[in-house]
Amino acid sequence: MDHLKISVIVPVYNGEETLEKCLNAISKIQYSKDLYEVILVNDGSTDNTEKIAEKFEFLKIVDFKVNKGRLIARKTGAEKASFNELLFVDSRIEIYEDILLKRNEIGYSPLIAGDLGVEKYSSIFDTLFYLIRKKIYSPYFPQVNYKDELWITSDNFFNAPKGTGCFFIDKNLFLDNLPEDLSKDSNDDTKIMKNIVNDNVKILRHTGIRLKYHQRKDNNIYSWIHHRGKIWADHYLTFVNIYSILYCLVSITFLVLLFNCIGSFLFLFVLLLFLLGVYLAENVKDFFIVIRSLPVLAVLFYFGTIKKLSKNLIKKLT
Repeated sequence: MDHLKISVIVPVYNGEETLEKCLNAISKIQYSKDLYEVILVNDGSTDNTEKIAEKFEFLKIVDFKVNKGRLIARKTGAEKASFNELLFVDSRIEIYEDILLKRNEIGYSPLIAGDLGVEKYSSIFDTLFYLIRKKIYSPYFPQVNYKDELWITSDNFFNAPKGTGCFFIDKNLFLDNLPEDLSKDSNDDTKIMKNIVNDNVKILRHTGIRLKYHQRKDNNIYSWIHHRGKIWADHYLTFVNIYSILYCLVSITFLVLLFNCIGSFLFLFVLLLFLLGVYLAENVKDFFIVIRSLPVLAVLFYFGTIKKLSKNLIKKLT
C-alpha cells in the first residue's frame, strides 16, 4: 500500500510551557522523511515560543507579527501546505511516533484521536475536566472503554466528543468548511466539524490515534477558561438546545435572587455546587476536587459567555 504524503501543521500562541514536548514527539515520527513536512505557525507569540521552535531544524516556520487567532493560523498553515492530507496538532499535545502509519492503516479522514491519554489524577484540573467530559459525552467517554471506532454524524453530533487538537483532514475539505467568522472568539472546532457532517461527511474518532494532552496549569487555566466561555457561547448560545435553555434558566434565577436576596443567592449557589459535586464525582476524593476547583472556573467561564454575548449584541446594534 502506498503511503500518503502528509503536512503536519502546528499552530501555536505563547506555547512555551509545552511546545518543546510537542515538537520532540513530532521529531520521532516513524515515517519516510520525504512523505511528510512539518509547518509551525507562530501566531504572534510574545514568550519563548520562537526560540524553542528555532531549535528544530526540520520545521517550516511561518511567523505572524501579531496574534490573529487559531483559525487564521490553521488556515494559513493549510494554504502553505505542500500536501493534500493535513494533520493539525495542538502545541499542548504529544503525538505517538506511529501516528502517520496509523492514519495509513485506518485509511480514512477526517479523523480525530479517540485515546487522549488523560490521567485522571494528574492535577485537580485534569480530574475536573475528566469528570465533566465523562458526564457530557456518556457513554462515549473515555472511548478506550467503548470501542475503537466512533463515527460522528449529524445525528449524534451534539452528544459525541469532538475536538481538532489532533485532526487529520483533506486540505480542500478543511478550507471549504471554515466558518464565516474567522475571529479569535469563533468556536472553530465545533463549527468546522458541524459544517463537515452537514455535508454528509462522517468524522471518525478512532482509538488507534493516540496522544498525550497536557492540561494548562496555574494562572494559564484561568485565562483559558474565560476564553473558552466566549468560544462556547459563540456556538451553544446561538440556537435552542439543552445547554442554552439551562444557561438562561440559571442566569435568570441567579439574577433575580442577587438583586432581591443575597442570602438566597448564596444558598442557591452553595446548593448547586453541592449537587454538581454529587453528580460529577465518582468517589469522595472527586467530590472535594469538584467543589474546590469548580466555583472559580465556573465564574470565569460564565463571564466569558457574557462578554461574547455583549459583543454580539453591540455588533447587531451598530
